[in-house]
Amino acid sequence: MKRFTSATLAFLLLPLTAVHLLNCSNVAAQEVQQSQSSDTRQAAATKPVASEAPNSTSTEAAAVRPAPVRIPDGTPIEVEAPYMYRSMDFKPNDRISFRVVNPVKIDGVTLVEQGANATGRIERAKRGGHWGKAGLLVWTMQSVTAVDGSQVSVRPSSIRLRGDSKGAKVATAMIITGALMPLIAPVALLHGFKRGHDAFIPAGKRYSLVVNGDAAVRPDPPSKKTDVEQL
Repeated sequence: MKRFTSATLAFLLLPLTAVHLLNCSNVAAQEVQQSQSSDTRQAAATKPVASEAPNSTSTEAAAVRPAPVRIPDGTPIEVEAPYMYRSMDFKPNDRISFRVVNPVKIDGVTLVEQGANATGRIERAKRGGHWGKAGLLVWTMQSVTAVDGSQVSVRPSSIRLRGDSKGAKVATAMIITGALMPLIAPVALLHGFKRGHDAFIPAGKRYSLVVNGDAAVRPDPPSKKTDVEQL
């Protein structure tokens, strides 16, 4: 009878024991999961933030940028007109551009490239006028553009051009017309409407300039050679 009672009690308590063990297992699993989450957050909080790497390209470019090179005072620079200019196309204070014929090199380093821009300022510009009056073009050269974009000052030199004058021919034609046809002398005035020629600069016309004072120019950095060039 005692054995039967003990077996009955054990059978009745078995579900309660199983439920208790299951609850204990769930609690243990939750504690493990919370512990892992806490460790992950602490690791993320203490992980050092990687600093951005500096721009190696700009650093290298700044490191290899050559020092300025001096263009001595009095260095000659030859320029030419890229195309034909006419006095009728300009007015005072306009800019006029030429191009450098030969590069300017100091100790083998190019400081002004061939074809670089040379700038002047127009002082006077007149087209050919009536009565055969010739056109006029006067300008002063100012600077030349170096390889670093700076302006190399050139010694001011005023250049003056005048077109062909027809004044003598017009006056002669008027005298002859008036002498031969005195009754229609006013016709001679028609010769006064003949214009003289504009002053012009032909394409390719060259002029010699001189650097005005020492100029410091920063040359271009040396280009990196490829493996094929090095071989």
